[in-house]
Order: sequence, then C-alpha cells, then structure tokens
Amino acid sequence: MEDSKKIITKIEIQKRNKDRVNVYINHEFAFACSAELVYIHNIEKGKSVDLNYLNEIIMEDNYIKCKSSALKIIEKVYKTQAQIYSKLLEKEYDEKTVIRTIEFLKKYGFINDEKFVQMYIKDKLKSNGRNKIKHDLIKKGIDEKRINEGFHSITSGVEKETAIKLAEKKYNLLIKNEKDYRKIYKKVGEFLIRKGYNSDIVSEALNNVVKKDFSDFEKKDEINDDEQIDLDKLRVLAEKRYNIIIKSEQDYKKIYKKLSDYLLRRGYSWENIKTVLSSIVSNEDSYI
Repeated sequence: MEDSKKIITKIEIQKRNKDRVNVYINHEFAFACSAELVYIHNIEKGKSVDLNYLNEIIMEDNYIKCKSSALKIIEKVYKTQAQIYSKLLEKEYDEKTVIRTIEFLKKYGFINDEKFVQMYIKDKLKSNGRNKIKHDLIKKGIDEKRINEGFHSITSGVEKETAIKLAEKKYNLLIKNEKDYRKIYKKVGEFLIRKGYNSDIVSEALNNVVKKDFSDFEKKDEINDDEQIDLDKLRVLAEKRYNIIIKSEQDYKKIYKKLSDYLLRRGYSWENIKTVLSSIVSNEDSYI
C-alpha cells in the first residue's frame, strides 16, 4: 500500500478554465480536476496522497463536470458529435472522460448526427445549394456518407425552385443599375455558384430568369470582334483546364461539370461556356 503513496509537488490553475486545476505528483503531471475537489479533499502541495483512491474520486468528478459542460453547450446551439468532442477537449477534459460523456449524450438523445443532418439540410435548402451545405456539414465533422444519405429524401425540384427564387431576387436588384444583360447573366450565375448550386441548376435558373431578356439583347447586338476574341480566350482557358482535369477524371459527365463550374466561377456566361465546351468535351450531348 505504501507504493501507492505519492507527494503532491505542484497545483496550478488551468489557463482556459479557471474552475479547474492541474495537479503534479513527484514533479510530474498526474491529473486535472475541479478546483472545488481540491478544497473538499484537502489536496495541497507537500501532502502525501493515496493516488489509487484519489483517481477514482477525480474520474467521477471529471465525468460529472464534463457532462454539465456538454449540456450547457448543447443548450445554446444544437451541435454535432465532433463539435461537442472538440469543445470538451478545448476545456481540457481528458479524452477518456470526453468519450464517456459523448456516449452518455448519444444514449439519451442529446446528440444525434443523423437527426442533425436532416434538420440542417431542411433548413439550409431554403437559401443554399447542396454543394455549400455539404461543405459546411463536413466542416462540422459530419462524414460524407451520412451527408449523402441526408440528401436522399430531397428532390432536385426543391433545389431548383429555391435557386430560381434567389436568381429572381438577385436579378431584380441588378437590373435597377445594370442594363448590360451579359453582365447581369454573369453576376447572377456567379451568385448561384457561390450559393452552392451545380451547373445544371444554375443553367436552368438563368434560363428561367434572365434568358428571355438576354436572348432579345443578343438579337439586337451580334457578336463583334472583341466578343469573338473573348470566346477565343475562353476556349484557351477551357482547354488548359480540361487537360488538367482529365489527368485524374475519366467520366465525361464529371469532366463537363467540373469544367463548366470552373469557367462560371471565372465570370464567363453559360451560353459562351456551352459553345466552347461543345468543341472540347466529347459525348457532352448525353448530359447537357
């Protein structure tokens, strides 16, 4: 029993959590616990302690405090399992206690990543496309498989309807100060890409909102030499990007989408992109 006796050599308050302390035994870090526990059990520098007995008390105390911290975090904003895990580690709880706390939260339904994904997607689809939603969920620690499962019950019609509404709103703002339909077309397209919509949905939204006016404009103003130069520049840029993409991608549908998304982000209109890609990407007729 004598071997279990150790001498406390240092007690320091944690930097991130003033309510907790780090305790050193024989000049080595031994454990962290609440400051309250130090007073209750008269833990002080120079004192001999039964480490086995003390560890049991500390582990249970840490678990209780960790659960309390986790519940306070969830009370403010619903979090994913990964977010809770990260925040508890930041509060300097040991990993074993954090894992035990996570299991408690899952058992009693305080955290549920599957439910979180469904709620998040349903809410964010009101203002964003699936690409941005997926990116944001991955940042929150949700694995890609679970995200894809969350999208299974979502029809493409929901996304398209929202994209068209957003495009209309953006178009009505731009038309007040901008009369060049090519610029409007480009700006609305860029806006939808930033919102996370893929090229197919962006194209459909632009056709529904801007296409008619843009077509009328094109009839009045044939492509001049400067515009032809722009098309040539676009073709050069597209060919360079195409040669990069095909090094790691053989699916023509994916190649076409990656290339068109890239060119839309660079500010080119969808109509010009389609014109150029028709001479670069083979088999595009099967998925345009």
